[in-house]
Amino acid sequence: MRRSRTEVTAYAGIVASVLATALVLAPSWHGSALVGALVLACVPAGAAVMCWVDSGEGFAQAGLTLVVSLAVFALGSAIMIWAAAWHPQALLALAGVGLASCLARLTRRVHR
Repeated sequence: MRRSRTEVTAYAGIVASVLATALVLAPSWHGSALVGALVLACVPAGAAVMCWVDSGEGFAQAGLTLVVSLAVFALGSAIMIWAAAWHPQALLALAGVGLASCLARLTRRVHR
């Protein structure tokens, strides 16, 4: 069974959101938090958007997911810095938003 690009993006967003949260909150090793932050910056926010938009090509879908995610992460970070309210844990909300959007996309697809 062949899946659409938007479904694959939704599954990637779900996996990345769960993985990023687990790695960032893992208490044992700081390197895992760094890897989790990288995953958080690169996938969930972009997947939350791109799971609803089909770019027409697989590489474009992946590239747009990365670019949108990095832009949202940078914008959120800049707002917190400008507001003098730097709380990096608040960026974990991006994982929650990504997870919710991707689950909604997959649920909507099942009910059609």
